[in-house]
Amino acid sequence: MSLQRRADPLRQIAARLALPTLVQVAKQPGIGDAWRLTIQYHDALHPDQVATVAFRQGAGGSAKVTLHYRRADDKPFMLTPHIPLERCREFALALRALKFDTLDDMPDLPWFGADLWLVERASGGFHHDLVLAPDRATGVYANIVSSVHLYLEEALRAIRP
Repeated sequence: MSLQRRADPLRQIAARLALPTLVQVAKQPGIGDAWRLTIQYHDALHPDQVATVAFRQGAGGSAKVTLHYRRADDKPFMLTPHIPLERCREFALALRALKFDTLDDMPDLPWFGADLWLVERASGGFHHDLVLAPDRATGVYANIVSSVHLYLEEALRAIRP
């Protein structure tokens, strides 16, 4: 299975939650940049989740954060944690410094027994994503995982089914 097809099940999590694509989010009026973190848990202890961060441009700016969960009963569940705008900006700067937009999926992704993350960025019509296994990440991929933990820890809030 190609890596591109490997990301498809992760993309389907957002689709099953009836969420707009990240490109659609980024094309909304006033949005300058959008990031999405989709998490698929391997052990089913927690439902799959999608965290979306959308940056509003203009005077003062803002960041809107939403967390959507796909529970076993297929009833969607949503949280809107407050993440300070400055931390969201620092996250975006950290991933740009890691040259996120040029990275491919993490090599040697495990086929089973590991949580998987789909990390995406969109701006206007631009879109880039990559898949990684956070517990097995090394090098630049470990730095991406660290950046999520440091700046967007609220996006990692797992819930019980």
